[in-house]
Amino acid sequence: MKSSTEHVNYLDGWRGLAIALVLEGHFLGMIPLETGRMGVDIFFCLSGFLMSGVLFIKQQPLGVFYRRRISRILPAFLLFVAAIYVAAFWHGTAFTRNEVISTVLFLRTYFPSNSGIWGTGIPIGHLWSLNIEEHSYVFMSFIVLLGIFRGWQGVVLLLTGIACIGIGMLYVKLGDRAPRWGALGSEVAASHLLISAGYRLIREKYRVQVPPFVPLIALALAFLCYSKLLPWWSSSLLSPFLLAFTVNHLSQTYQTFKRLLSAKIMRMLGIWSFSIYLWQQPFYSYKSSFPGGAPTALAGAMAVALFCFYVWEQPCRSWLNNNWR
Repeated sequence: MKSSTEHVNYLDGWRGLAIALVLEGHFLGMIPLETGRMGVDIFFCLSGFLMSGVLFIKQQPLGVFYRRRISRILPAFLLFVAAIYVAAFWHGTAFTRNEVISTVLFLRTYFPSNSGIWGTGIPIGHLWSLNIEEHSYVFMSFIVLLGIFRGWQGVVLLLTGIACIGIGMLYVKLGDRAPRWGALGSEVAASHLLISAGYRLIREKYRVQVPPFVPLIALALAFLCYSKLLPWWSSSLLSPFLLAFTVNHLSQTYQTFKRLLSAKIMRMLGIWSFSIYLWQQPFYSYKSSFPGGAPTALAGAMAVALFCFYVWEQPCRSWLNNNWR
């Protein structure tokens, strides 16, 4: 078995699959599934799998963990936020100082209470998913610090993820009485990440093995969960378990499938994914304004994302990792 931190090509490809589905859902819409949301959930499950390995299996010190998270996320994120709010100011779009502060602090899903992350005229709506990532890292860090959960971290993470599903169902039942952020809140949407993180620890502890065809069946069923023909609850109730199971058992599936994920285009999409994730949103929001429509907007999003990756994100990350000890 590979170590929890070894670079694995097919996991880059899994990340590439996630961002490809987001782009398909935002710019193409050729697949009759909610591909945008599925892409986000695929990434959440990978994130939970990886972070669980780093924090609980490798037991990386929290100081090192957060330095690595900061070098990975903050340079690209802060550049994007600065550019978006400067552009909004330039075009006369109104926003408050508190909105900027809450965006930078990964709290924009919740605050200010009178202004949601959507509908502001500023293309930052996609940052709800990044907020969930950061909140989940903090939650998992507390579990590391609380020694009373030692040996039971996997169960705690799994049960918390299941609780997130329950809260989501409660919000649906409450309707207009539910919090305005609804399913975008971390207390709901962290289900995929936490279930994947918890299952990894349980799988490692009990050395769970499955036949190579089983992860592919789970992935196929997960795709079906995002069909508009199935009940609304299928993606919320079933997909966290199916996608978490799939990513946790990718190492045991057929080499042919792992080679597909390891194809250069899939790996590169995965490597570029964070910059693509950030910069596709303004192009998606205004795609109808581009000559040629969505395809032109997609090409523009990719061009800007790759420029920012090679000129800013990658150099900043490398410098911080090499110099921040």
